This record gives sequence, structure tokens and C-alpha cells, in this order.
Amino acid sequence: MTDIEALLSVDEGHVPEGAVAFFMRDAQAEMTRRRAILAGLLAAITVAAAFCGASRAGVVLLALATGICAVFATPTLSGEVRTPRKRRVVVVTQNGIIMRDGQGLRTWLFADLQDVSSWHHADRVDLLMVFRDGSKGFINCHWFHRGETLPDVVRQHLPAHTV
Repeated sequence: MTDIEALLSVDEGHVPEGAVAFFMRDAQAEMTRRRAILAGLLAAITVAAAFCGASRAGVVLLALATGICAVFATPTLSGEVRTPRKRRVVVVTQNGIIMRDGQGLRTWLFADLQDVSSWHHADRVDLLMVFRDGSKGFINCHWFHRGETLPDVVRQHLPAHTV
């Protein structure tokens, strides 16, 4: 099975044997969730302030802030019809890595790799690939679900002469 066939199989919802797929996190959904949590906290503070006898102006301002956060947490509907996008994903196969993201479709073959290194900083994991021709490839693993395991998966698939 070629890397493209593996990617198409992942798009259909089936990860082929010997391949591992990492799907990109939905940044918009995470931001909406954070805004909803903030709106909920502000609502609780508003109710608590009203029961504790805070000034009417203070309660109104808190209620206004709660309403604004609730509006920002609500997904919007647009009149335009959107075409469905392919999910952004990294698929590690026996032959290499194929990645579809905002920059398009990129592939890296393990046979072309000279060195692979990863580093951890705060809650972030980055993967740097150095190829035999001197070029480099980079993957920000934090963008993907279970991305912190991506460097280990890549190392398991590397040929013995690279490790």
C-alpha cells in the first residue's frame, strides 16, 4: 500500500495495518470551549454577587460581561455553503510520513532521512527531521491529538542505519 493509499484509507475512517494517524486538534472548538467556561464562571459570580448584596451597577456589569462571553462562545452560522475540508492529519507508514495541513500535502520518506530529533519545551513537543540532501522538515506535534507520541512512532519506523 502506498502512502497516498494509506492517507485515503485514513480519510475513509480506516487506519491501515502498520500505519499510525494523528489528527489535528480543532483550535476553534478549543477556543469556543474556553469562552463557554468563562461565561459559566462569570454567570456564577454574577449570581453570587447578587445574593451577597453587591451594588446594582456591579451586578449589571457582571451580567453584561457574562452575556458578551456567552455570545462569543456561541458558534455563528454563515449564509455561505462551505465545501467540506479534508481533516488535517499526519500518517506514519512503513515508508515515511505524509502530512496534510494548512500548507498542503507533504511527504517525507524514511530512506531519505539522515537524522531525527525531538525536544520538549513546556507542554510542547517538536520534531525536526534532517535529510541526506541537507534539507529539513519540521512538525509541531502539539497541534495533533496524542502528538507527544509522534517522535517515538517515527523512531520505531526508522531504518536501522538512521537511528
